[in-house]
Amino acid sequence: MAKIALIFDFDLTLSPYFAQKVMLDKWGVDENEFWKLCSAKVSEENYDLEHGYIKVILEYMEENSSFKLSNNDLYALGKQITLYDGLTRKNNVVSIFDEIEAILNDSKYNKLNIEFECYVISGGLAPMIEGAIEANNLSKYFKQIFACRMNENKDGYIDFPKETVGHTIKTQKLFMIAKGLEHNVNEKIDNYIIPFENMIYLGDGQTDIPAFSLINKMGGKSLAVYRVVKDKNGTIDEQKTEENYKKIHQYTLKTNRVLELLPADYSQNQPLRNKIIEYVKEIADAIKRQ
Repeated sequence: MAKIALIFDFDLTLSPYFAQKVMLDKWGVDENEFWKLCSAKVSEENYDLEHGYIKVILEYMEENSSFKLSNNDLYALGKQITLYDGLTRKNNVVSIFDEIEAILNDSKYNKLNIEFECYVISGGLAPMIEGAIEANNLSKYFKQIFACRMNENKDGYIDFPKETVGHTIKTQKLFMIAKGLEHNVNEKIDNYIIPFENMIYLGDGQTDIPAFSLINKMGGKSLAVYRVVKDKNGTIDEQKTEENYKKIHQYTLKTNRVLELLPADYSQNQPLRNKIIEYVKEIADAIKRQ
């Protein structure tokens, strides 16, 4: 049985904003101020990005007892996260994942018994991502969420990171997926459970560069996405959208780290959805030839 893996970053790749936004909205904290504090942790106190933002969250909780959160609270907040168009399966909407499943079950491929699995590799907080995946009825497709996980103290509130996922750790997780989650990442195996050429990786930024590079080197498919900014009335803000495109273009497509850079819209007949479907079919055709 062959397998195809779709692997996603989360913030700005599956969701149009950082997951922390729903937590900050609950607290009434300005998002820009929060990220300024996080940047200061990195630039002035030598934190890495993931430990820096977690430290700021914990400091907010220390300063205001009403801000205290458990992992279950994070999961509940995650259920409020909005995903890009074309991803959700709420209200019987046909998502891109349903379309891929239908293609692989079609007469052209069904005798090959190809399975496709989805993964998230993110520097965000795992319970929030898990909540978002569950709330959008996507759990049947996502096999594993690799993200930051928090310990809880004796009072049941988060107080220390158990695991963080930075940009270089993303490549480790890709090897875990390739070898199969039942194997140790350092274990030597003769054949990958999911070969890299059967992987499609989607991300949006600098923290995805090592993953993009590894996927490219090993023969997989890499895609970068950028957010289309819209005004309250739904009109596209051309200037801000172009700024997003240029920022991501300079360290992805311009430097040949990805095959494509497309707007983050997974809806039917949109370029991103069409390209992902095209890649799935290319991989399935290669499996068929083998």
